[in-house]
Formats: sequence, structure tokens, C-alpha cells
Amino acid sequence: MESAISQQWYRLYANNPKIQAFAVAKGDQVVWQTENWNLLDDIKQIVKAPKEEASKVSVGGIKYKRIASTLDTFLGTAADGKGHLLMVRINEGGWAIAWAESTSVPELALVDLAKAAIHLSSHV
Repeated sequence: MESAISQQWYRLYANNPKIQAFAVAKGDQVVWQTENWNLLDDIKQIVKAPKEEASKVSVGGIKYKRIASTLDTFLGTAADGKGHLLMVRINEGGWAIAWAESTSVPELALVDLAKAAIHLSSHV
């Protein structure tokens, strides 16, 4: 499983280098994350955000205000150029989660993340 996730991370970054961090969660557990990001303390709150239509999500002390969400996606933006939090459901219990630079187009980054999630659906 880890190599499939790693491969998707490399493809995602190659396709959109403004996506700087990536993680995969199953349930409320982080199963894989890039070395530059730690979601372990915040993952339970993060994975609840789409279902609860949370207006804000905190990751590592940074608050991301919800811009758009569905039951299968979440897009949040932080103030002061601290980037975007992106989430796409992989399958019933899994999530692809990413952080993109503030200069990225978050809606396009969400599309890129959705493509990665599709490829991960049989691995998570």
C-alpha cells in the first residue's frame, strides 16, 4: 500500500508542484504522510470536517476557513497566505488530504487531488 501512495504523491507533485504536502487517512488514522507535514494530532477533526460542514479546520495551529465542501470534499483557505487545505474522499473510509501554496488555484488543486484519490481507491 505504501508504495502505491508514494507513487501517487510523486505524480501529484509532478503534475502540480504547488501542492507541497500530502497525506492519506483511513478512518481517523493517518496511514501515510509526507515528511514535511504532521496530521497526527489533528486528523480526527480533519476527517469530520466535510460531514459536519465545519466552518473552520485547524491543522498544526493554522485555521483554514471552509470555502467549499461536500460529503466527499473539503476546501479551506488560511489567512495571511498560509495556503489551502484540500480533502477528497478515496473510498468509504479513506481520505486524500493535501496542502497547497497560497498562490495555487485551490479548485484546480482539488481536481488534481481527486485524480490521485481515484488511483488510490483500490489501495486504501
